[in-house]
Amino acid sequence: MEETIDGRENHFNNNIEPLINKLSKEDWRKKVMEVRSWFSYKAEEFYKETNQKFKTYENMGQLSGGEKAQLTYTILGSAIAYQFGLTKEGLQTNSFRFIAIDEAFKAQDEDKARYLITLCKQLHLQLLVVTPSDNIHIVEDAISFVHFVERKEEKYSWLYDMPIEQFKEERENFINK
Repeated sequence: MEETIDGRENHFNNNIEPLINKLSKEDWRKKVMEVRSWFSYKAEEFYKETNQKFKTYENMGQLSGGEKAQLTYTILGSAIAYQFGLTKEGLQTNSFRFIAIDEAFKAQDEDKARYLITLCKQLHLQLLVVTPSDNIHIVEDAISFVHFVERKEEKYSWLYDMPIEQFKEERENFINK
């Protein structure tokens, strides 16, 4: 770019103005501004029993919200498996496989939430699940320990640590009162 007025005008006309014109077109602007559009992908789903292809995904536009979540979890699980070097042979290794799931079930269909938990179990991941107590039923069969936080007063919270079996008993006793 030249430092002269003509050079700046030339740069604007050849570089900046075409970009502004492209951004004024809504479809292109949405594609550029939407992070999920930055990468192209192709995912193929196979039947485990027959290894026959079930479905191919090339974008998420045609999927429902639940299907988008399930595909996202599958891609995320694949990325985690790759990151940890998990293969059929590698399942027995002593790698540290810990992930935190923070309020993933808040606005989630329970079946899709259970799909995520099942996927994590298949990858032999150790989970830290943060969820409101009204969603604990979704994960209680997949966890072994609960850290339950209760607000007693406006300024103070109490933390209870217990095995899931004890939590279930305490909840049952509370409900039956």
